[in-house]
Amino acid sequence: MDSFTHHNLLQLVTHSDGVKASLYMPTVRSGREVQQNAVRFKNLIKQVKHKLDEQAVNITQIDARVDEALKLAANDQWWQHQGDGLAMFFADDLMETYRLSAEMPELVLVGQRFQITPLVRLLQGDGQFHVLAVSQNSVRLFRCTRYDITELQPAELPSDLRSALNIDEYTSTLQHHTAGASRASGGTIFHGQGAADLDVQKNNEISQYFQVINRALSNYFNDDRVPLVFAGVEYLFPIFRETCKHKGIFDEPVAGNPDDVSAKQLHTAAWRLVEPMFLRDRESALTQFNKFVANEKTTTKLNQIVSAAQEGAIETLLLAEDEQLWGLPGDSGAVASQVEIKKEELLNYSAVLTLATGGTVYTLPKHRMPQEQRLAAILRFLSR
Repeated sequence: MDSFTHHNLLQLVTHSDGVKASLYMPTVRSGREVQQNAVRFKNLIKQVKHKLDEQAVNITQIDARVDEALKLAANDQWWQHQGDGLAMFFADDLMETYRLSAEMPELVLVGQRFQITPLVRLLQGDGQFHVLAVSQNSVRLFRCTRYDITELQPAELPSDLRSALNIDEYTSTLQHHTAGASRASGGTIFHGQGAADLDVQKNNEISQYFQVINRALSNYFNDDRVPLVFAGVEYLFPIFRETCKHKGIFDEPVAGNPDDVSAKQLHTAAWRLVEPMFLRDRESALTQFNKFVANEKTTTKLNQIVSAAQEGAIETLLLAEDEQLWGLPGDSGAVASQVEIKKEELLNYSAVLTLATGGTVYTLPKHRMPQEQRLAAILRFLSR
């Protein structure tokens, strides 16, 4: 996958004037359906070219970049290495392509600004965390984001208990049993044997095991406090917390024997634990808006928000997911679809200007938006 960061987002937001084209599409990672990727891409590129032709400006340079991108449709190898979504951006002096781990909508827009709202949703709460899956038979370390999981192989990390303790055969057994998956929560939850059943020898062996793991983790993380989620049978977690010196150990483990659990299942279970932490800022912004809803520095009025965005007066902008409002900045009316070439998608317009002036933008499902409006803002100061 291609890395897309907040820095990349700001580069798109602050790109120089001129006609810009944004293309988004969902992609298929594997199977026969992979062939549909190129077909869908060709059709969307045709839409880009058609929309560019409608512009009353010279499009020679940007059109050449779109033609260059079209060559990817015939690159079968490239389409075999996709994520769940694709985003492409075109301008006279730019063509950027991002293969993303999150599904993107099918969308083509041409105008004076790149359409960045799907990427705002991608980045919010997408902090990095790690998962350490430990049993007597294996040790696996994963780097994760909200959307993907990658197994790492630090040189000093032992592969299992035998290699960690440097013995040919490990005779004592860390007994465990696996409970059925909790289907109601959509994850895989397991339960281990209680700590009371462990004798002193087993505790010592486990402690030595975790000391070796701790040394490897200390060298890998250095002083980084990145969250680390432990995955293992439940009675091991207190011993691990006591032994491991990493400062970012998450308070709750993914409990159970991880040997028969896929990386995807581990990711799902771990993300469920850490998601509230990563989305805390967004929830705090929503709470702040609701607390001061009667204050002059909060508003859900479209014209007031657009005006405030133009003046750099927005501290926090909340947008409803998967919504559009088309109009001309300053006009009183707005509609849900583009009916005139010159009209702007005003949610995106407000987001671009807010980010460009140091504000923060979050997206929410519409039913969670203040007063179920399409946009809402907390203002730094009252705009004119």
